[in-house]
Amino acid sequence: MAVIVLDIITVISVLLIVVVAPYIKKVTNNIFFWIILGGALTVYLIVVRFYPYGWDPNYAGPIPESRKYLLDICPFCALSICVAVVVDPTRKLAKIIAPFALFGGLITILGGIGQDAPELTWQYIFMGDDVNPMYFMMHFINVFMGILVLMSTTKMRWADWIYCNLFAGCYYGYVAIVMTVFNLGYNVSGLSIYDWGQSGEYSAVAEIFNVSPEIAPLIGFSLSYACISLFIFLQNRLQLLKRYRWFEMIDKLEWYKGWYLLHPTTINESKSVLRKIVLSIKKSLFFNRISKDTNKALSDR
Repeated sequence: MAVIVLDIITVISVLLIVVVAPYIKKVTNNIFFWIILGGALTVYLIVVRFYPYGWDPNYAGPIPESRKYLLDICPFCALSICVAVVVDPTRKLAKIIAPFALFGGLITILGGIGQDAPELTWQYIFMGDDVNPMYFMMHFINVFMGILVLMSTTKMRWADWIYCNLFAGCYYGYVAIVMTVFNLGYNVSGLSIYDWGQSGEYSAVAEIFNVSPEIAPLIGFSLSYACISLFIFLQNRLQLLKRYRWFEMIDKLEWYKGWYLLHPTTINESKSVLRKIVLSIKKSLFFNRISKDTNKALSDR
């Protein structure tokens, strides 16, 4: 039940931002909005999520090294996109991070976050547990910031798609160097085969597609790349959406009623026009058939 509730909350949040975004341009174009939002979420992430794992010398949790160096892409995107909107409220940098943040958050939440929670509590949603502090909320921040940034910035261009590839290349290059230097094998954004094995964080890929852990990275990275590229394309299309002035429609409701009452013939005429179009199509098809039959008869002679 907890999984379903969290999935519903996430999907509704995404759809709501997509619908509302054209109406709140004045807010999302204000630099102070992003500085306050990004600053608050950055502090939230550091205090609740990252401090226990990385910067508390007395913490003895699992795999502290990989968490401390942000080698898992979801925590990295959550922190980096929040910092990016603070240092650059124009969101040019955040727009490059957003597709990765949105994908990472969605695939994790819709993939089964909450299965380890016997019941849905405020503690689990906002703070997490001792093993995974802020697990749901960190990924929800990825989804929330990712879709909000994408819907509030200008259209993605081919250059932005190239920048996204460069961002991924630089990040994975950093992960590869750090994991090699510190000899880390788990929670390294899928660069280790152990991440795709039975106890790895991406083990579900091998199970779903019934393949070995050696083949799972090829499938996982290919699908991820395709989905992130799709987000970039959809962002370009969604930015064509204009504000639909529902309030003007409501104000003119009485006018519309009066117009329909005073112009019944216009409605009937519109139906007759449609009927004429249908008849003309049928007539055209009839004459085309007669013409074909005539041509065939002449050729037989």
